[in-house]
Amino acid sequence: MLIIREAKIKDARRLSYLIRKNVEHVEENFYTSAQKAAWSAENKPKAIKERLLKRKTYCAFEHGKMVGTTALDENLVCGMYISYSKRNCGIGHKLMDHLEKYAYKKGIKELILTATKNGYGFYLKNGYKPYGKLTHTYHGSKFPEIKMKKNIEISSNYQAKR
Repeated sequence: MLIIREAKIKDARRLSYLIRKNVEHVEENFYTSAQKAAWSAENKPKAIKERLLKRKTYCAFEHGKMVGTTALDENLVCGMYISYSKRNCGIGHKLMDHLEKYAYKKGIKELILTATKNGYGFYLKNGYKPYGKLTHTYHGSKFPEIKMKKNIEISSNYQAKR
């Protein structure tokens, strides 16, 4: 059974581990060694703790093990990470649905995000549309991504729940 709950400060170490392991194992992003090291440095437990104070972060647990996470900073979706062994099991969709319902209840009309090559198809399937490109730089390494957005105000999933 999957349980989704808001992240707590005490989850920072497990969140860090999940994100860092995800990047190591998901080769479809074609990350270089330098990019992997930069992303690992960006997602150490201390940095995660700081972000938990600023963002609404959700964690998905299965049998007590953290298997996924996503976060929202105002209307910006900040990453989606699913344990490599749990990919394609519907966890990402359930996390995204949970996050979108929260945003809708808070009066957010549009969500934006940036997608890696690996995540692009997932976001397309979940109703996000591309509208440009962006390059993030972390610890000296560049990460090209695709800017995407979704109007959740007119989404049929949430209109009926008003």
